[in-house]
Amino acid sequence: PKTMAEKILSRASGRSSMAGDYVWAVPDIVYLNDLMGPVTLSVIRKIGVTKIDYRGKLIFIADHIYPPKDVPSANNINIIRQYAEENGFTFIQGGEGIEHTVLIEKRLVGPGDLAVGTDSHTVTLGAVGCMGVGMGITDVSAIMALGKNWFLVPESILIDLKGRLRRYVSGKDIILSVLKILKEDGANYMSMEFHGEALRYLSIDQRMAIANMTVEAGAKAGMIEPDGLVGKFFDIDDEDLKNVRSDEGAHFDQRLDIDLDSLGPQIAVPYSPANVHNVREYVGTRVDQVYIGNCANGTITDLREAAEILRNRTVAKGVKLIIVPGSRDIYRQAIKEGLIDIFLDAGAVISPPNCGACAGLHMGVLGDGETAISNTNRNFRGRMGSSESKVYLANTYVAAAAAIEGMIIDPEASL
Repeated sequence: PKTMAEKILSRASGRSSMAGDYVWAVPDIVYLNDLMGPVTLSVIRKIGVTKIDYRGKLIFIADHIYPPKDVPSANNINIIRQYAEENGFTFIQGGEGIEHTVLIEKRLVGPGDLAVGTDSHTVTLGAVGCMGVGMGITDVSAIMALGKNWFLVPESILIDLKGRLRRYVSGKDIILSVLKILKEDGANYMSMEFHGEALRYLSIDQRMAIANMTVEAGAKAGMIEPDGLVGKFFDIDDEDLKNVRSDEGAHFDQRLDIDLDSLGPQIAVPYSPANVHNVREYVGTRVDQVYIGNCANGTITDLREAAEILRNRTVAKGVKLIIVPGSRDIYRQAIKEGLIDIFLDAGAVISPPNCGACAGLHMGVLGDGETAISNTNRNFRGRMGSSESKVYLANTYVAAAAAIEGMIIDPEASL
């Protein structure tokens, strides 16, 4: 019996393998962004590789600094675009969306795939049962040059989700509650697998929020067991999904049980995504900026949640509210549903899809002494700008409510 990680790496390596084995595997897809892509290409040139031997899908995407904020960032986008065009690889233009969101949305990855990206949040793809692994530029260069790379088949942690989420509680709270238990290194180089009766109530958008932050516990991958919802999304029958799901009797190194019925809104406080508490403990904390939208929480579900809170309300005096739809399609849908009007009426600034201020790059970085609450994924010191700023991480309801009040509130108690 095998876990999902063991099954996927066995297929990708062409040999039966179990946790602890080293294998040479061929990823189904490799994707590079405008931040790491140019550096990877410079490594390839330095080691003298003239012919790319990788035969899977190779995709370049501009998403981190788009629109470009300066000449170097504009040059970086031109470098990956020209390389893709000259070598017959796919280039996804800036503005199409944030890489992980776009790959799922356009069905460029699927259940059982092995995907490698030059971004640590490649784990987001686990929302649909794809093993998404973030790698550094040297390893990605090796895949492009050799067509494969070595992997240590990881041990797996089983996380069993029971019950059903209450109002004002979301997938973000599920993963924050898991991080509260595992801390920053509790899943180092492991695969986190989410199973359980609660999955039937969780949309793909909610699952993206969960998979996205598994890396914050050190995980190599984080996958939600693919079910009928995923099968319908990809038009795959259940028999094929059985080949991806863990076998009965597969070995898990650890097991966690999470009861969603009793789960309230959570908050990660500075300076770690694993420094998690109940949001009610931080009620009254003043905020200068609210940031909604990233590679996991810029979905149409998140924008609907934000609009539910912001409708007929106005952002508190002195607070900046920045909303970033995760993709062009999500942005278009938000316009269609009237959500963008709600945001504009409330006093928000709408950004095109990019990684922007989430990574402290542009379009909303924090100044000295500023405090932000965000539905993004990291709150290390200086993550969103000044090293003298503070970032709190919470679900979209909590973030949007803070924009109205000018401070953190518990939506369960106050709305």
